[in-house]
Amino acid sequence: MTQLTFPSAAFPAFPAVVADVPDDWQAVSVPGTVMATAAPEVAGEFRPNVVVSITRFAAGYALGTAEEAVAQRFAGFEQAHEIGRDRSEIGGREWAHIESTFVDPRVGTVVQAAHLAVVENGPVVDLVQVTGTVSAAQAKAGVLDVVRGIQRSITATV
Repeated sequence: MTQLTFPSAAFPAFPAVVADVPDDWQAVSVPGTVMATAAPEVAGEFRPNVVVSITRFAAGYALGTAEEAVAQRFAGFEQAHEIGRDRSEIGGREWAHIESTFVDPRVGTVVQAAHLAVVENGPVVDLVQVTGTVSAAQAKAGVLDVVRGIQRSITATV
């Protein structure tokens, strides 16, 4: 019988992810993510947050495919409106950034920003998705800029 191991050459470990966050933001545990942070809790207000997830794909999965999948997911939300998107190189890696606003029935209008990179990792690729969410009022108050700063500080390395 053959024994398979993770991590190994056939099943590489996920990329290491590093983010710079404001001193008052806290590390939080969010199921289905590899890392998450949130602003200090304020009673009665939505808690701004940034979560990092990593999804493994077969070699050849492209950043454009991931970008369109996120855009389609955003479009499916109530009163969704894409705010904008761009691509940038950060730490030698290409990232796609997409922002949308929509109504979340639990908290009202939110702005969500997805920051995506595809990391080649041996026989596979890993999609690193850094998603930040703030309420509409928090976005207007500048908290969205804090989220964007966290997202643009992210490095993902193998």
